[in-house]
Amino acid sequence: MNVRVFCCLGLALVPTWAAHAAPEIAQLYPPKLPEGSAWVRVVNPGNTAAQVRIDQGATFALSAQATVASPFQVVDSRQPLHVTVNGREITGLTAPKSTWVTLILDSDPARAPRLVIDPPQRGKDLRAELNVYNLGSGCESADIKLANGAAVFSQVPFNGQAQRTINPVQATLVASCNETSSLPLKLAPFKAGDRYSLFLIGSRKAPRLIGLVDETAP
Repeated sequence: MNVRVFCCLGLALVPTWAAHAAPEIAQLYPPKLPEGSAWVRVVNPGNTAAQVRIDQGATFALSAQATVASPFQVVDSRQPLHVTVNGREITGLTAPKSTWVTLILDSDPARAPRLVIDPPQRGKDLRAELNVYNLGSGCESADIKLANGAAVFSQVPFNGQAQRTINPVQATLVASCNETSSLPLKLAPFKAGDRYSLFLIGSRKAPRLIGLVDETAP
């Protein structure tokens, strides 16, 4: 199924930061990856918290009820990826070099997480990036709109991902699966150069939209 991504939101830039955009962008973008490494994070779309650790990094309690995703962490792509969930190491994972990788935990802890290669970062400009992941059970095609009805993403397939750039705006979004809509989600404040992730979770009959500004670990 094709994913149709609309190019622009019909909303103005937030004027308060415009004069300071250049230094903010320089601070927001992480340093260049060392050769042979990748950025990796873990997402838990379930309601039950999971204790997650990547390599020797910090441990995060992840769930759809609190923090859904860990920060992106640098890993050595030349070595097996070590991810621990609730004290159990998940084996057989690798991260391709120079990529942004999202590992999505399964509702069955015995199953390996699904590995998603995220689109690469776009150039530094006065816009932000918005990524959406359709993880809703039975939601074969998802639409994301502004609360006023303007389309943001259209026909994102189940387990699909889509990306676009937007102006850094204060906006409220609604997701829908077939004829069922989620409750409105007000985007957290973000700035030029930020990456923002949206996760459609729940089910076809009860979709739920959550999100956060992507972060990178030191």
